[in-house]
Formats: sequence, structure tokens, C-alpha cells
Amino acid sequence: MEFANIISNIVLLNHIIMTGYHDYLIILTPPENVANHVRSLKDFGASIIGEYDSRFSKAHITVQPWPRKRPVWIEPLLPKLERDLQTLPPLVIDVNGFDFFDQQEQQTIYAKLVSTPQTKVWFKLLRKFFSTPPFEPHVTIARSISNDKFKMLWPYFKTQKWNGQMRIDSLTILRRETIGYDKSYKIFKQIPFNHRLDFNEFTQVKLKTPDKPLITVKDKQQISLF
Repeated sequence: MEFANIISNIVLLNHIIMTGYHDYLIILTPPENVANHVRSLKDFGASIIGEYDSRFSKAHITVQPWPRKRPVWIEPLLPKLERDLQTLPPLVIDVNGFDFFDQQEQQTIYAKLVSTPQTKVWFKLLRKFFSTPPFEPHVTIARSISNDKFKMLWPYFKTQKWNGQMRIDSLTILRRETIGYDKSYKIFKQIPFNHRLDFNEFTQVKLKTPDKPLITVKDKQQISLF
């Protein structure tokens, strides 16, 4: 009985400590027509392999997670981030078919985004604001499915065609309580890019201009946040 009380007190203490913390997720949200197409692809996937964890997640490109942060740490950084993002034009990027990440025991099928010198320099500038290491931008279709389900589903996506272009006008910050019953993310903040800047003109200039140091969010007081 005494041991059970100790465990109960530990659980209660951890809950008290984590209360007030939130998980944040920094993403780029595709336009509605792309999101609708991804939803239909996820529904198709479920018709082949049954339900899977990422079926109902909305289409997005993950930039960076910020787990277990207090709002009082994050909110003071937002005005600086809004100013930073005004130095970037909306992203214009092409979709070209599908690929997968081989995770040995599990696989993730995703829509491929075409990487060009222009998109690379745009993402490089975006990453500097968050001190994020390089990553492969993609739109997940079926995340971390078993090898058996992957073998059932991949033949359909391997030959599936999807060629198109999408424009992303803003960066989205999602938030959820670290401890809580509702584990779904909700939109916390949407920050627009600078619509007065043209993507192609902007990136061409940047490709011809030597890199200059940028003052990033990490240079603020809360360096440990990112």
C-alpha cells in the first residue's frame, strides 16, 4: 500500500510539474486543393491497408517541433519571428510523385517535393530563423506503417502520378497541451510571408549573393528553446 502511494505521488508530482507546458509544431500548410488531394490519398490508403495512425492528420510540411515549452517562453519571441518571416516570399514548389523513407521495421510513404537551387536557398533561409538542421521537405501520406502494410500499399503509389505546383503563403504554429486528454494540435498562430516579394526573383538574387550572417530566434535570450 505504501509503495502504491509513493507511485501515485510521483505521478501526481509529474503532472503538476508538466501542467502549463505545451507542445508546439512549426509547419507549412499547403493550399486547400493540395490538402484535399492528400486527404483522398489517405482515404485510398486506408481502403487498402485499413486504419493507420497518420490517416487523419492534415497535409503539412514539418519544419520543427518545439516540445514541452511554456507559453511565456514562446510568445515573447513571436514579434521577432513575424519580422523575420517578412524577409521571405511565399514558397512556390512542385510536387512530383511519391517516395518512401525506409525505417527498417516501418516505412513512411510521402509525396515528393521537387528540390531545386531556388527551393534549397528558400528553405536554408527559413531554417536559419530556427537553427534547424537540413531536412527533406515532404508531405506525409502514410507514416510509420508496418512492412507488411507497406508491401500492400506501395505498389499503388509507386506507379501513381502526381505532378503539380503549390504556393505556401504562411508559416503555421500548432499547439497542444503536453499533459491533457486532447492530444490533437490546434492552430496557435499563422504568420504570413511577404507577398510583395516574388519567389523566383528573390531566390535568383539570393543565389547570386554571398551568404551573410542572419540574426536568428536562437540569438535571443531563450537560446535553449530551439
